[in-house]
Amino acid sequence: MKILFISTADIKGGAALLANNLSGLLIEKHGAEINFLVSEKFSNKNNVIATRSKPVWFLEKCFSKFSDLFGFQYYFIPISSSKILKYASGFEPDLIHLHNIHGGYFQTNLLPKLSKIAPIVWTFHDMFPITGHCAHSFECEKWKTGCGNCERLDIYPSIKKDRTSALWNYKNKIYNLADFTIVTPSLWLKKCVEQSFLKNKDIRLIYNGIDLENFTKADKSEARKALKLPKDKKIVLFSANGGVKNPFKGGEFVFQSFKQLKNRNDILFLNIGGESGQNSENWLDFGYVKETNTMAMLYSAADIYLFPTLAETFGMTIVEAMSCGLPVVTFETGGVPEIVENNKTGFIVEYKNVEMLTSALEKLLDDYNLREKMSENAVEASKKFAKEKMADEYFELYKELLSYKINN
Repeated sequence: MKILFISTADIKGGAALLANNLSGLLIEKHGAEINFLVSEKFSNKNNVIATRSKPVWFLEKCFSKFSDLFGFQYYFIPISSSKILKYASGFEPDLIHLHNIHGGYFQTNLLPKLSKIAPIVWTFHDMFPITGHCAHSFECEKWKTGCGNCERLDIYPSIKKDRTSALWNYKNKIYNLADFTIVTPSLWLKKCVEQSFLKNKDIRLIYNGIDLENFTKADKSEARKALKLPKDKKIVLFSANGGVKNPFKGGEFVFQSFKQLKNRNDILFLNIGGESGQNSENWLDFGYVKETNTMAMLYSAADIYLFPTLAETFGMTIVEAMSCGLPVVTFETGGVPEIVENNKTGFIVEYKNVEMLTSALEKLLDDYNLREKMSENAVEASKKFAKEKMADEYFELYKELLSYKINN
C-alpha cells in the first residue's frame, strides 16, 4: 500500500510528530510504503520531501503575510501547490493522508484535484477546516452558520482584514467539489464537524496514540536527582509549546493559581516549554524540551499535571503525563473529558473557574493517598491511547476505503 502523507512539518509540532509516529508504525507493522510532503523538513529521512526551498519559503511567507493583510488567507500559494500536485501525480499513491494544511503552503482548491488522484483521508488536528480563519474558535460558534464580523482575527492563523464569511464560503464551495474521509481525534471534534458544513461527509473517530514505552512511570526520587529538582517539594508541572505564554493552554490561570499558593514553601511550579531562567523559590522555568526521554522523566519527577487548557482538540500531553503516573487538574475543554475521568484520574473543573482550579489543586497537594490512587488510575487509563491501536485503526480504515474504490 502506497500512502502519501501531507503535513506542515515532519517532526516539529504535535500534529507533525503524531503523523511521523503513525507513518513509522504503518511501515513497520503493516508494510506500507509512505512518502511525506511537508512545508518544512526538520529530519534527515529520505522519504520526507520539502515543498519549499529556503528562497521559496521566504517568498511564500512574504506573499502569505501580504495576502493576510487583506484577509485572503491561503488563497494564493503559487509554488508549493503546484509542487504538491506534481509530486502526488508522480508518486501514484493508493491513498493520500492529509494532516495540518494551514501554514501558507497548501491551497484549499488542491483538494478536488488531489481527490482525483487517490482517496483522501484528512485528519483534523484542530478546528481550522470548519472555521472562517481560526484553528480554535473558543466560545464562538459562528462557524456553524457562516462566520463574519469576527471579534478574534488575532487567533492563529491570524488575518488583518475580516473576510471570514468569504473564507468560510470559499471552503464550503471547495469541499463540495472534493471527496474525502474525515478523521477526528476526539468525539468532541467529531460532534463539531457534524454540526458544520461538512456534516454530510464520512466522519470517523480515531483517538491519537502515544508511545507507552517511552512515556512510562519512573522512580520519582531518581528522576528528581537526575534533573536536579528538589526532593522535598510537591511539584506541579505545566507544559505547552511556549510554556505559560501559550494563549491556547491557559498559562494565565497557572499564574493565578500560583499567586494564590506562592506562600506555600512545600510546592514548586514547573513550567515547561517556554524560555528558561525566570526562577524563584517555588517557580522554575525549565525551558523547551526536545527529547522524549527527558520529558518522560520530568513527568515522573512531578506530582500533579496542571493543565488549564482553553482550547483542546484532544490533549496529547495529558495522556503522556497520565502514562507517567500524574493525576491531572484541568478545565472542561474540548476532548479533555474523554481522557481524564473526573475524581478518578484527576479533577475536571468548570471552564475558566480559577477558584475551582486552585481548590482541586490544593486537594491533591494535601492528600498523598489520593494522589497515589489517582496516579495508579491514570497509568491504567492511558493504555487505551497506545500508538499501536491508533495505527491499526487507521490501517483498517485505509483498507476499507481502498476496497470500496475497487468495488465501485
